[in-house]
Parts: sequence; C-alpha cells; structure tokens
Amino acid sequence: MRPKFIFLFTIILLFSFVIRLYHLTQNPEGFDQTEAAFGYNAYSILKTGRDEYGKLLPLILVSIGDYKLSGYSYWQIPFIQIFGLNEYSTRLSTATAGLISLLLIYFIVSNVLKSKKIALLTFFFTSITPWHLVLSRIAYDPIVALMFYLFSITFFILWYKRRRFYKMILSMIFLSLSILTYYAFWVVFPFTLILFWLFIYKKIEKKIQLLYLSLVLLLPILVLLKLLITTQGQRLYQDSTYQVHAFPLLKEQITEDQLQFPNIITRLFHNKVIFYPQFLLQNLSNNLSFDFLFLRGDRLDRRFYVPYNGVLLLWMAPFVLLGILNLWKNHSLWENLLIYFFIIVIFLASSFSELGSESERTLLACVIFSYFTAYGLVTFYNLLFKHSLSLLILGCLCFLLWLNLAYFNHQYYWHANVHQPWGRDYGVPEMIFYLRQFKSRYKKIIIPDSAYIFIYFYNQTNPKISWEESANMHDKANYLGLNLRTKAEEYLTMPIDCPAAGKLNILYVCKGAEIPKNSKIIKSIRYRDNQPAFTLLEFIPEVIKTSPPENIKFMDKYGIISEEDERYWKEEKDLP
Repeated sequence: MRPKFIFLFTIILLFSFVIRLYHLTQNPEGFDQTEAAFGYNAYSILKTGRDEYGKLLPLILVSIGDYKLSGYSYWQIPFIQIFGLNEYSTRLSTATAGLISLLLIYFIVSNVLKSKKIALLTFFFTSITPWHLVLSRIAYDPIVALMFYLFSITFFILWYKRRRFYKMILSMIFLSLSILTYYAFWVVFPFTLILFWLFIYKKIEKKIQLLYLSLVLLLPILVLLKLLITTQGQRLYQDSTYQVHAFPLLKEQITEDQLQFPNIITRLFHNKVIFYPQFLLQNLSNNLSFDFLFLRGDRLDRRFYVPYNGVLLLWMAPFVLLGILNLWKNHSLWENLLIYFFIIVIFLASSFSELGSESERTLLACVIFSYFTAYGLVTFYNLLFKHSLSLLILGCLCFLLWLNLAYFNHQYYWHANVHQPWGRDYGVPEMIFYLRQFKSRYKKIIIPDSAYIFIYFYNQTNPKISWEESANMHDKANYLGLNLRTKAEEYLTMPIDCPAAGKLNILYVCKGAEIPKNSKIIKSIRYRDNQPAFTLLEFIPEVIKTSPPENIKFMDKYGIISEEDERYWKEEKDLP
C-alpha cells in the first residue's frame, strides 16, 4: 500500500473509533430494558454458566419475556469480565463489534471488487452513516450479528482463494453465530447458504471434496433447526406483523361488511391470501422509501430515532442513485438482479416484523447502500476529473458532506435526547438511587414489573437470587401481554404503570402521566422534555386539593387498600 493510502485508512479508522466511543454512556440517554437484560444475563452466565432463569448455557434468553437469542450475551462476557457489569462495558461490546465490522467490510469489498479505492470509500461511508453509527452505540444485538456474518463471508473468501478446509469450517461457525445472535439473519441465511454452495460447486471438481464441504454447510442448518425447536416460534409470533397488525385489520374489514354481503363474497375479498401479501408489500415499500432512507428514518421505534434524519445521510442520495445506474450499465443482468434480490431479502426481515420498518432488522443493507454511494462517487469523479471546475465542485461536495454530518451530530447528541425521548428508559439510575435512599422509610417498595431487570443490573444481584425469584410470576399480564416476576430482591413488582388504590406507608414507583388523587409525590424523575419518566409516590388518607404538577394528571378513581387485604394495588376498573 502507498503511504498516502495507509494514512487515509488510519485516519478513517481513528475517526470511526472516536465517534463510536465519544460519550458512549451519555448518548443515547437512557439505558433500556433490552440493554440491561443482555448485560445481566451475560453477567449471570459469566458467574454461573446459567442465565437469570437458571438455564445452563442457554441458546434463548426468556429474559423480560421477549425470547432474545443469546449470542450477544456471550459476546459481552469478556467485556464484563474486564470492566465489570455497567453501562460502559455493555455498550463497549457493541462499539467494538461495530469497529471490527468496518474492517471486515473493507476486506470483503477490496477482495471481491479488486478496488481499494471503492473499498476505502465503502468503509468510510458505512462508518459515518447514521444506520451503522447509532446501532454501534447501544447494547443491542444487530451489530454483533452483522460482525459474525461478515466474518463468515471473510473466511469463505479466504477458503475460495486457497481452499483450506479449516477456513470453510470457520466460515460456517461464524454463520451459525450470526443466526444465534439476531433473528433478522434467519431471513438472509438460506440465500447466503445457497450462494456459498454454488461457489463451492463451481470451484470443486472432485465429488468427495464436494460432499465433505456440503456436509460442513449443514452446521448452520442444524443450529437453526435447534433454535426453531427451542423457541417454538415464540419470538416470531410476538413480532409478527400479521399477528399484531394485519390480522386485526383484516377482521375490521370483515366486520365492516356488516352482513350486507353473502359470506362467500366477504371471504372472497377479505382473506389472508389476498390481504397479507398487500400488507407485506406495504411494509416493504415503507422500508425502501426515500423518507425512511434519507429523510426521517426509523420513526416507529424511538430507540433508534434521530429527529429529521434518515438512516442514511441525505448527501448520499444522488450518489446512491448514480451508483445503482452505473452498476446496471456496467454489470450483467444476473449480477444486478442478484444484488437487488439480496436487498429485498434483507428488507423482508423488517417487513414481517411488528413495526414494519426498523433500522435494526435491515442493518445489513447499510453496507450495500454505502457501496452504492462509493461506486457512484467514483463514477462522478471520473466524469468530473478533466473538468476545469473539478476542484471547486469537489470542494463544495466536501463542504456539503461536512454540513450534513454536523447536522446529524447536532440532532443525535442533543435533539434525540430531548425530542419525544419516551422510547428509552431514561432516569433509571436516578430511580435506583432514590430507592436505596428511601427503602428504610417504608414497609415495602413496589415497582413496575418491567423494572425488575434494572434492579438486577445496577445492584449486580447474585444470579441464584434471580433463579429463585423466577419461580413466581404474575397471573396478570402487563400492557405488553407479558407475565413477569412478582419480586426483585426486596422490591415487589406490579404489572401496571400506576395503581389507583394502594396501601399506606408503601412507596410506589409509577410510570406514565396519571397518578391517584390521594397520593403524595415523593420524587418526580422527568425526561428532558419535562414529561414524567418515573414518579415515586405514597398513598395518603386525604385527597390532594391542589392541581397536579406539570404534565401529570389525576385518575378519575382512587382509594386506600386496607391492611387486611392481601393485595397491594388496584386498578381503576377494580374500584367502585
């Protein structure tokens, strides 16, 4: 490599390192349940070999009721071993995976396309795109699954070059790890495996070698079958857009016919065969829309939302288009169809999900769009190279890119924490701090059931205690339809945000904007936009006659539960 190229590569790598580690625990603000759950389960496995439910070396984490894949927690273990169980160590594991994935992207592009220029640009654009950067700074599993998937492709390329059998084995191990880490890679897995086999078939002439290599390809298939048997479709059922959104809408259409048509006509027009594909195509078009990609991004899931920014930089839009057009012009029909089919397969992973368009499920597409941008920019530069104003135009492009990056950083580091920040669990460390302060003043403290994982995480609860407490679950499901544990250490839990009636001398931790009239606020923890995140309160015999604090309102019904009653909370519907 030339010294100039090495210098540019090093600068990009250092820049990528800095923007992923800068204020890692402060941005994004709010350390949510999923991050805490992954971290605590990694801690539990590190200490005992078992998860929070006592399951030995689990493949699936039941955790907060969402049946996460366990690959990410295993990845976190060395970081927690070195830095302890805290927000920094859990997020550092993701940032590290993000940096490694960038290096793998450079290797893959440079080896497949034989162009270090396009490889370096793809590396750079992936590193600065909001899609990759945002998901590199939170303790979530997609970026780690992406890293494993890219490792699989890397070792397959290395095998293809020199046909070392152990490299093929490593490729299949990493492919297995990707599907053991994040569900979205289950969708691209069959396509990837078929593509690998076709390259093997093309490369290998001896049937016995082809047989051995085909047997190695069975490894990730066996892993996927094991996961399907273990999960029994629980997470896929929870996240299915058909179960959550499409089916209720289909029922609505059937009801709207109001018996005005013969049943055979209603069923002919309103059935799953007709409606479900329409709904899937609608979600797919949302994923591929200009609005999602370049303007407003992941508006449905506030955990990944950066106000008024797409998942890609707006600056990239013309070069993505130019790259696509030039690829279509200079490559065969089958090569182009292969790329576009792969993009559709990636976005199908999100289209089948509850929210329909999610940046975390489509992360792999970030690499492809960054490649389109790099290819388009090189094409544009080649067209411009001999133009008298080329330096001026390139200077303007660099300035516009800097301006777009500056705008994104302003929106990410400030506005994302202020503008509708309710999707993240803001204020949890502060809430835990006050619980420790107040627990000697009350008979009991009752928290929302979903907050139990924060108690375990921040208190570094002995895993054996979590095993014991996992035996007692609420009969009543919370608003997400999940039955979680009734106790976390000395704290009781409730499957509601805030009770309308409760007992005296007990501290209740409420979420949401509604509180009972006969309550006294002990501490209010608020989001940056002044909406209530947590309200610590106690019940009092008399009714509060003053107006509630800003952005808080009183419930219509309220009451006191007697000491003889075994219940500690009642909802409004339970009161006369």
